[in-house]
Amino acid sequence: MTSMRVSVVLPVYDRERYVGEAIESVLGQTYPVHELIVVDDGSSDGSVAVAERYVRPEVKILRRANGGIGAARNTGLAAATGDLVAFIDSDDVWQPDKLAGQVEVLRADDGVHLVFGHLVEFLSPDREAELAGTLRLAIEPVPGLCATTLLVRHDALRRIGPFDEALRVGEFIEWMARARDLGFASRVLPETVARRRVHGGNTVLTRSNADYLRMIKSTLDRRRRAAHAG
Repeated sequence: MTSMRVSVVLPVYDRERYVGEAIESVLGQTYPVHELIVVDDGSSDGSVAVAERYVRPEVKILRRANGGIGAARNTGLAAATGDLVAFIDSDDVWQPDKLAGQVEVLRADDGVHLVFGHLVEFLSPDREAELAGTLRLAIEPVPGLCATTLLVRHDALRRIGPFDEALRVGEFIEWMARARDLGFASRVLPETVARRRVHGGNTVLTRSNADYLRMIKSTLDRRRRAAHAG
């Protein structure tokens, strides 16, 4: 059976404490990755130095000026050469068999283009004493409709298009809305495939509602244009 090559895009911005664990969770997959593309989005800490410790042929490090997570993901996508593409945030961790189960689904069913899984949240040990009791965590597995749990066919990605670089938060929601509008089928596996680290500096916890309002407006404007064109 023909192997399906997986490219993994890992954007990082000032996550020196956490990016090493994210990288190791990718390189430790039971289904080996074709390439891991680490995109440094203008970090001012030692994030790149941590990534450079992993001297392996499949690890590629790209550097760019800070432009946000959407721009960093797009930079990684432009360099990806695999049949399938996955994403992981620099402070998250994959389960060892994350890719194996998802590849099996895409190999078995040509009608599925995107595969997600469940995730659990955990309080980062370095912030546990400070944040314990102040945040609600999804300790039980929940459906992970987010970039960290996704595996997608590369040809579907090309048709859906890049992430909206004007959105610093909500860029994945807007991208998924385009995927659904185009009719791409998705599946959510019941297995837990990733662990989301909560450390108090997570983007979803620190960005304002204005970012989400811009994302919603972008989606609605696009749908209106499509309706008028039809």
